Amino acid sequence: PRAARTEAAPRGTRTSGHPGTARPGGPGRPGGPPRLRLTRRGVVVLGVLALLVVGVPVLLVGRLLSGPEPAPAADVVELPDPTCVPTATQSQNCWPVFERGDDDLLEQSPWVTGRLRAGDVRTVLDHVAARFDATVEPVDPDSSWGWANRAVRGESDDVVSNHASGTAIDLNATEHPIGARDTFTDDQVDAIHAIVAEVAPVVVWGGDYGGRSDEMHFEIVGDAAAVAEVAARLRGGTT
Repeated sequence: PRAARTEAAPRGTRTSGHPGTARPGGPGRPGGPPRLRLTRRGVVVLGVLALLVVGVPVLLVGRLLSGPEPAPAADVVELPDPTCVPTATQSQNCWPVFERGDDDLLEQSPWVTGRLRAGDVRTVLDHVAARFDATVEPVDPDSSWGWANRAVRGESDDVVSNHASGTAIDLNATEHPIGARDTFTDDQVDAIHAIVAEVAPVVVWGGDYGGRSDEMHFEIVGDAAAVAEVAARLRGGTT
C-alpha cells in the first residue's frame, strides 16, 4: 500500500526523531537564544551602579561650586590660672601695677614706646616682639606700646589693663586697631601662633580672644614661677 504522506517541516527548522518536535525552545516555540531574566539581586546591583554613575559627578560638581571648606574657628583662650582675682593694685592678670613709668622695676625695651617689667617678663615679651619682627612684619616702635597705667579699654575703671603692670605689649597698633579682625594674612596668623607656642603657656595673643578682638596685643597670663621657667628656656637658646 502507498505510504502515508507526512507534513513537511517548515524551512530552516531541524526536526528531531519525533515528528512535530522542534529544537530548541520546546513545542510550538521558535528557535533562537533564550530570554534574559533579571533576578532580584541583579536589580539591586544595577540600581547601585546607576546611583554611583549619576551621584558621584553631582557630588564633585557641588563640592567645586561650594568652594573650600571654612577653617575651624580658633579656640577661646583660657587663662592658665583661673584662680586669679585681681585687686585694686593688680592688673587683670594679677601682677602688681606700677603707678609711675619711671619705676626701677621697669626697663626700656627696644621694641616698644613705654617700658616693660624688668627680668623674666621683659625676656619673654622681647622674644615675642623680636620673633614678630622677623617672621610676621617689621615692628615700628613708634606705634608699639608697653607700660601705661590705665583701665582696659571699653571696661570699667575697676578692670586694670595688663599694660599697667608692664606685662603686655601692643605691636604696630595703628595697623591692627582694637576690635578689628583679619588685619593679618593667614600666613601671618600661622607665624603668630608659632611665636605663642614658643612662649607657651605664659603668653596669649589678643587675636585669639573669644570676644572682642585685639590683634595688636600680647600679654602675660602666667604667674611669676611659670614666666621664670619660660624665660630660662629662652635664655638657654631652646624653645
